[in-house]
Amino acid sequence: MYCGFSPTTIISIIMIAAGCCVAQDGSTESSDFPVLTGPYLGQEPPGDTPVLFAPGTVSTGKEHSAAMFTPDGNEVWFGRMFPAKIYYMKRINNRWTESTLAPFSDTFNYLYPVLAGGGDKLFFTSDHPVEPSGGRLPRSQGDIWMVERTPTGWSEPEHLNHNVNFSSRSSCGSTAADGSLYFTAKVPDRSMDIFCSRRIDGAYAAPENLEEIDSPMPDHCPFIAPDEGYLIFSSFQGGQGRSDLFISFRNMDGEWTEPINMGSGINSAYKDEYPFVTPDGRYLFFNSNRPSSLNQKPIPDGPGNIYWVSAAVIDELRRGNSD
Repeated sequence: MYCGFSPTTIISIIMIAAGCCVAQDGSTESSDFPVLTGPYLGQEPPGDTPVLFAPGTVSTGKEHSAAMFTPDGNEVWFGRMFPAKIYYMKRINNRWTESTLAPFSDTFNYLYPVLAGGGDKLFFTSDHPVEPSGGRLPRSQGDIWMVERTPTGWSEPEHLNHNVNFSSRSSCGSTAADGSLYFTAKVPDRSMDIFCSRRIDGAYAAPENLEEIDSPMPDHCPFIAPDEGYLIFSSFQGGQGRSDLFISFRNMDGEWTEPINMGSGINSAYKDEYPFVTPDGRYLFFNSNRPSSLNQKPIPDGPGNIYWVSAAVIDELRRGNSD
C-alpha cells in the first residue's frame, strides 16, 4: 500500500530526504556537490605556473595520479589512495557528475590509471589475482591490466602478457598511437626502469629497456607522446626536489636525448610525478605533494594533489634542446 504514490516516486522522495539525487549515468550526487559545467570542469585554464586542478572536488589530497581526459573532453579519470581506487567523472548535458568508482572496482587495489586508444582503453595496475583461484599479489607488487570500452560498457579486466608483467611490479602503462606500450618495471638488483613493448600481431613483444634515459635512481611513470616525439617521466635522479618531472626527445636518428629536468617552473622541492598531456596537447597534468591552499604542509608519502599547467613548456624545452 503506497497511499497513492508509485514506488518510483517514493524512492525519489527518500533520496531527496537523504540529501542526494540520481545522475543520468546512474551514480548518486550529494546535494552540496557544486555545479560544474564546460570543458575541464569549468576550471580557469592555467598559464605557465602549475595550479591546483578543481581543488576540493578532484584535488582532495588523496590523489595518486594525474587527471586524464578523453579526447572528447567528456570524461576524466584519476586514482586516489585510502583506499587505492580509480574514479571517473562524466560530462552529461554539459554538467559534470560527482566522482564515481570505476566499474571494475572490488576488494583489491587499483591505481595508476592511464587512458589510451582515443579513450577507448584504460590501463591500470592492480594486486588482483592473476588466476581466479589465486590470492592477491603481495604488498608493493602489482601487474598491469587493461579494460576496453564496448557497446554495453567496459570489458572485464585483461591481464597483459609476460612481456609486460615480467617483474615483481609493472605499472603506469602509456601507449603511443601505434599501440606501443611504455611502462615502469622493477628490475632485480636495480631500481625502477622504463621499458617499451611494441604491439606486434595483436600481442606485446619482448620489452626494450630505454637505456638512454636510465639513471641509478628510480625512473618511473612515463607519458609517451602519440607520435613518440617525446617522453615525460618521473625520476628520483635529482634536481628541484625528491622526485621531478623530466623530458626526453627522440632525435632524427630515433634515439632518445639526454633527459632534461623540466625546471623550477614545473617541479617543486617536493615530489612531482605521474605526467599526462591532454589529447588536445594544451595542458600538462601531474601529481604533487607540495604545500598548497588545501595543505599548508607537504602531504606525507603516497598521495598528493593534481596540478595542471600549459603544455607550452614542452615546445620551449624542445627548442632549447635543439640550440
